[in-house]
Amino acid sequence: MQKHVIFDMDGVLVDSEPVHMQILEEVLAGIGVEVTREYHFTLVGMGALMIWEKLKKDFGLNGDPRDLLEAHKAYFFQVIHNREIPLTNGISELLDRLKLEGYNLSLGSSSPVKLIDIFMEKVNLRSYFDHVVSSEHVANGKPFPDIFLRISELYDISPDKFVVIEDSKNGVRAARSAGMQCIGYRNMNSGNQDLSAANLLIYDFRELTTEKMDMFYLVNE
Repeated sequence: MQKHVIFDMDGVLVDSEPVHMQILEEVLAGIGVEVTREYHFTLVGMGALMIWEKLKKDFGLNGDPRDLLEAHKAYFFQVIHNREIPLTNGISELLDRLKLEGYNLSLGSSSPVKLIDIFMEKVNLRSYFDHVVSSEHVANGKPFPDIFLRISELYDISPDKFVVIEDSKNGVRAARSAGMQCIGYRNMNSGNQDLSAANLLIYDFRELTTEKMDMFYLVNE
């Protein structure tokens, strides 16, 4: 039986939420807005345009959210090359083991394509994934299920045959809405996310033994 796993990127493959937070704070400071860490954590896993729609509503910002997003992206890509993007602990070993055991791996991220390309080049992980789908490829980003449903379409396989690994409430909601099983990864740099809708909660990728992974697929046999 074929086995398929979809990985989120930020907070799952790379421990990038701190740098996302830092750069967003720099952008917001330029327009006179300050947000708390707790507020930032509500944005984790959300599509980029949805973030700026929420910021505009919550802080009464002037301008179209799409224009605000473009300004954010321009600054982000100006500075990101000089920022460190670490891998999450144990992720390389997990990817190696899953590939060795014949799993089909894909990446489903709310981040724009350009950012995914930069991060994957920085950490040299792109070759692990059959498909890479961004929120730019679909109508709606997370917490909507579009990203994950697009991946199931690319494989031409029913959504219930996939397991998703996510670190955010928005990501878990998207996976479960797509009809997929979900592993919630507790990354404290992503904040105290509500991952209660996940089928399994882990704190370390070393917890994902072959036996635990196989249990997800036995359910669908």
